[in-house]
Amino acid sequence: MRKNLTLYLLLLGVTLSAQSLDPTVRVTGTYQGNVSTEDFPRQEVVLPDSVATFDTRFDYSVFDKPYQGSYDFSPYLMDLRPKKQEIRKNQLYLRAGAGYTLHPLVDAYWNPAVGDSCFNLSVYATHRSYWGTYRATNAFDGSEVLKSENGLESDTRAGVKGRYDFKRVVLDWDAFYKGLHAKAGTNLELPFGKRGYNLANVSVGAHSPRQSVGRVFYDFRLDAHYAQDNFTGWADPVLRMGNVALYGKVGDMINPNHGFQLDVDLRAFILRSGADAADLVHNNYAQLFSVTPHYLMTFRKFKMDLGVNIAYVLKDKSTLNYGKPVQQVVYPDVTISYDPWKQWATFFLKVNGGIKMNTYDDLLESNPYFNARYNYAGESLLESTVERVNASLGVDGKITPKWSYHVELGYKVVGLAPMEAVKMETIAMQPQMLPGIAYVNYQSFYAGLRTRYHCEFLDVYGGVRYQGTYNINHNVSDKGVLTLPPVLLDLRATYNYNKRIYAGLSLEIQGTRKAHWLADGVEKDYIIRPFFNLGLDAQYVLSPEWSFWLHCDNLLFQEIQRHPFFAQQGGQFTLGFTLNIR
Repeated sequence: MRKNLTLYLLLLGVTLSAQSLDPTVRVTGTYQGNVSTEDFPRQEVVLPDSVATFDTRFDYSVFDKPYQGSYDFSPYLMDLRPKKQEIRKNQLYLRAGAGYTLHPLVDAYWNPAVGDSCFNLSVYATHRSYWGTYRATNAFDGSEVLKSENGLESDTRAGVKGRYDFKRVVLDWDAFYKGLHAKAGTNLELPFGKRGYNLANVSVGAHSPRQSVGRVFYDFRLDAHYAQDNFTGWADPVLRMGNVALYGKVGDMINPNHGFQLDVDLRAFILRSGADAADLVHNNYAQLFSVTPHYLMTFRKFKMDLGVNIAYVLKDKSTLNYGKPVQQVVYPDVTISYDPWKQWATFFLKVNGGIKMNTYDDLLESNPYFNARYNYAGESLLESTVERVNASLGVDGKITPKWSYHVELGYKVVGLAPMEAVKMETIAMQPQMLPGIAYVNYQSFYAGLRTRYHCEFLDVYGGVRYQGTYNINHNVSDKGVLTLPPVLLDLRATYNYNKRIYAGLSLEIQGTRKAHWLADGVEKDYIIRPFFNLGLDAQYVLSPEWSFWLHCDNLLFQEIQRHPFFAQQGGQFTLGFTLNIR
């Protein structure tokens, strides 16, 4: 009797447990948002991964390849498909805010329901702008002249993207418009003007639905864009530019320990000016050819990506700086990692290099005040940067499951890298200092540390980077090249109470930037002072659909100058809301 009772209780327990199991697995392409990670307004990380350009924002690398390394290949979708009859719901995401000084922002995303579950369509738009006062900082021979003037910046992007999952291939596309409009400066101390920059871009991609041993994987993309910049200021050129690019990778893991991969990058660039058809500075074209074969190998606790990059740029012989620097053609592309303790500490060695075209679009993306006048010293607006070698070693790991870190130490040799610069020009019989760019050769030592602690109620991030540039050499003797900040630091901490109330602090520090040169026998200096940018964030989640947030910036009321001659002073706050309907 006791055995029967025991057997009956066991059967009853199994039966009750089975009632809570749902054997149905549903996979949809619907975007799932998370209030704790998306709705909370955050500042972008500002530590650069490279010092090859004058962009001092974080997470920027001048030689960031479209597909990173071979081991980073991760298809957009797994090889799972929702049932045809399953209908996705509409999703609408809207985040908007404004405040003082006036920095309105809008992020909108709409994922409409479609009948075919293998088809995904999204409509999106973003807007960032500033309406207020600019203070032009003009330091010459140790003196400083400040001029204030009202101006505006407006950066808008809107587009449509989609994806369709066929059985053996996944197709995706993205078509968007980008507009950058700005106005500032009517005096000599604030050398800006009025701009209307418009860009149209179309991108189509195809990739394999999954990567597995013994099966060929691939990922290719075709990009094409056309842009036009109508600028009025010191000169009135109308610049037109177009780029076409085909890049991607194809490979095969023959077995779990050995595989091959081939990266291809083919690009064509053209730049034309409506002001002067004979202007070699504004009329250029170039073609980039790059292929990188890889041998992928895993040996015990080692992973090796052994590649070599073969790259070359063809230019019109009439192009400024034609043949400089001498192209290397063959560049290393090697990554070796050693993981002795199952990702608690993964040691890595990277040695790579390559060529990148610095287009007008890239320069404008790095500096929103950039215009055709910046090349007044005879610099080309379509130049190729050669990274001869970039070697680094470091370690990725975690101290606890919730606390991770990344440490890296490196050295690089770069030719013709775009750097911010200043120069004296005589305008209306008066010497005037103006901003510009200079393509320089240099060597650099750099070191960086990033760490993050994340748990249910606390998220802390810290990053610091040292970067030193040495043996700077460029072809314009009367132009001063601005050094990049030797130290960049970014700290952020966010605390949440019951995932309903969020509070955060951020601190950004940028070191001193200097330009020193000799012109007409006179030493000249330009200095951008260091700054401390203290920020505050707060958010209240009213419901899964609604939340309200506040962002405050520059609470120390310092002069924050990221680019020469343009600074925004004083504190600011932005109050906004987030609507997320799923």
